[in-house]
Amino acid sequence: MVAPASLSVRARHLLEAGDTADAIELVSGAARRGDGEALNELGLWHVYGQPLQRDFARARLFFGHAGRAGYKPAMTTYAVFVALGAGGEPRWKEALGLLEAAAPDDVRAARQIELLRAMDIDGDGRPRSLPAEERLARSPIAARRSRLFSPAECAHVIDLAKPLLAPSVVVDSRTGRQSPNPVRTSFNAVLGPIQQDLVLHALNLRLAAATGTDVEAGEPLIVLRYEPGQQYREHHDCLPGEANQRVRTAIVYLNEDYQGGETSFPAAGLDIKGRTGDMLTFVNTRPDGQVDLASRHIGQAVTKGTKWICTRWIRRARFDPWGLRTPSPLIR
Repeated sequence: MVAPASLSVRARHLLEAGDTADAIELVSGAARRGDGEALNELGLWHVYGQPLQRDFARARLFFGHAGRAGYKPAMTTYAVFVALGAGGEPRWKEALGLLEAAAPDDVRAARQIELLRAMDIDGDGRPRSLPAEERLARSPIAARRSRLFSPAECAHVIDLAKPLLAPSVVVDSRTGRQSPNPVRTSFNAVLGPIQQDLVLHALNLRLAAATGTDVEAGEPLIVLRYEPGQQYREHHDCLPGEANQRVRTAIVYLNEDYQGGETSFPAAGLDIKGRTGDMLTFVNTRPDGQVDLASRHIGQAVTKGTKWICTRWIRRARFDPWGLRTPSPLIR
């Protein structure tokens, strides 16, 4: 016997059929009865602005109600909203308290608490100390911080990304369209505000501190997986015609048990194979804001094993992660 479709699936089918009013009534009615999945769905609708108006304050409210109604994934989302300040003031301690309250009955929350307690962070989730920076090149400006992430933190990032992996795409500089392309043959997953948890938020704060940038200038963390033969041919990370340009890139190597896969900068004669948790950062633009062609780099083909990295592209000014509806584009 086939199990009935979940409420969110039924609502999606109604929306795809153009029956918006029926979808809203289905979910709203269940929410009024205290259904956690329905309350969570209303929160998501208010985040993405479809089919309801975008309203982070209401989204935050619905995620909180959904979590308290027993819908466990919503409590993690609610904690992230509280920590980020989405729809209200940022309150790290309150977010941490929400996770601690959920941990006895929620394995995921308990795992987050375990990882967070192992971090050297202050009352706002920011790192108290960082590994020393090692300058690698002057053109492009490139540096490394060894073991910025712990092995357990790297494994956590991989676990978050695995269910979301999809073939990587590039953006055509002439048309602006995204498409698969032989220049980039990896798989990736974008860990935006809805996909992340409190551990990932703390890691984003650490990346901001390690690069001397504002955490709000960073795009969502993107995780990439390279299998044997997969690579990313020579490219730079800037976007065509973008005013709020990607001025810096931060890469964290999430594992080291593979062969090949070096990050190479032809202009600098630099080849890097990071160890688990190492961060590589480099500047993509010149002082005048134009693309620094010396920042062109290659993700060399993996020859054995599987390579995992995560990348955070950092913009010149604050970046709105909620507007990023597709995998983060890359220029070819």
